[in-house]
Amino acid sequence: MRELLRDKVSVFLKALQKEWRTEDLDSLPGSAGEPAAELPRVKIADPAALTEDEIDALGEAFGSRFGMVAFECERTTSADGVHPLVRLGEQIRDVVPTRWAITNPSDGPDGTVKIHDVGTPQTSRSLTSLGMAAHQDGWLSMRGVLSVTGLWTDEAPLRAACTYGQNIVRLALDLRREDEEAFQSLFMDDAVTVRRLMDGAVVATSPVLYSKNGWTYSFFREPNDEYEIASGSQSAAASRAVDFLVSRSYFGSEGSAYTKLDRPGRGLIFNNRHCVHGRTAFTDDDPAGKKRIIASKWWVSDPEYRTLVWE
Repeated sequence: MRELLRDKVSVFLKALQKEWRTEDLDSLPGSAGEPAAELPRVKIADPAALTEDEIDALGEAFGSRFGMVAFECERTTSADGVHPLVRLGEQIRDVVPTRWAITNPSDGPDGTVKIHDVGTPQTSRSLTSLGMAAHQDGWLSMRGVLSVTGLWTDEAPLRAACTYGQNIVRLALDLRREDEEAFQSLFMDDAVTVRRLMDGAVVATSPVLYSKNGWTYSFFREPNDEYEIASGSQSAAASRAVDFLVSRSYFGSEGSAYTKLDRPGRGLIFNNRHCVHGRTAFTDDDPAGKKRIIASKWWVSDPEYRTLVWE
């Protein structure tokens, strides 16, 4: 068992070195002791015609310890009717893994899915004004598929939410520096279990860290009043590892980052394979025309999924 875990760790770390273009993961800055930080925004003139400097800035921010890049665009429309977020993704594929855009049945004419409070009870909190616990997009039906998530403010609410995130892979490397046994436990098949509190059903059991087709992945989410997060193993090391990640996955937690999608053209692009993200609550004012409408888009980096449709 231990030898198998060591092999998984070795394969993962080698793939991560290649992905992050470094031979010394230990030299990378960690998140330990760092306060929650507001992400600086990369300034973009026209998202449909990025300059080389803008592309480089987006790539550099995406490759930071946060795995997230906030941006702000002067131009907020496209002449051809395709959403600027889609055009932006097409141009950064050499520095951010937006190689292939995912098709979604909910895509509108501009090629994006809209996220907003629909004003009726929903099974998904994404379509309400309530806060959402940090998670990875597609964590139930598309786990280990969606590489990059893009969010763009079409319309801003009266009171904006804080959209926050945490880089689980960077946190795991922090854990490795202080507790190697706990770090290795993250590669166990039952490293983490997600249980739905409403009925006690286990909805997901997974390693927290794993590799596939040469790419590195993580799986985690923040516990809340909907889901309980625990180790599926009886191992004390696995419990320490999950407790470590849980304690750093909340809004404002150590090493996390946040931004506000509070103006049209402001957005966020993040590594969905490595990061969890959530949001605080927001307040709309429909009569005044202040309603939060977010355009969203997803991309994959693994050729295996290049023609996949997210049902």
